[in-house]
Amino acid sequence: MTTPEPWPASGPRLSDDDVEHADVPAGSAGLNQPWRAAVAGIELVVAVGLGLAAWWSWQQGTVTIYLPGPEGAVDVVTRSIGSWLAAAVGAATLAGLLLLDGIRQLVLALRARRRESNGV
Repeated sequence: MTTPEPWPASGPRLSDDDVEHADVPAGSAGLNQPWRAAVAGIELVVAVGLGLAAWWSWQQGTVTIYLPGPEGAVDVVTRSIGSWLAAAVGAATLAGLLLLDGIRQLVLALRARRRESNGV
């Protein structure tokens, strides 16, 4: 046996007054927090460090070997070391994620607060 839903499928109907004057609990913290700027700064510095580490690891992962060829010619062989290249890809991926989160934290730190209603 099924029972009718208490509101339509589109959700409960709220009046405009209910939406505008919804009380926010006193203990809840908003998204706009000044400490988020410090977190963003730390994340951006770590992201730059990881980017440099990724570049260095990539350089360590490619080895050029010069072999003597026929009649004094030189054959050039480039070898790739998978563990260094994997570390470079992992560091670059983590740097990208930290960069995105750092930008998000910075936007949340600087975003304007919602205006208080004048009781009208």
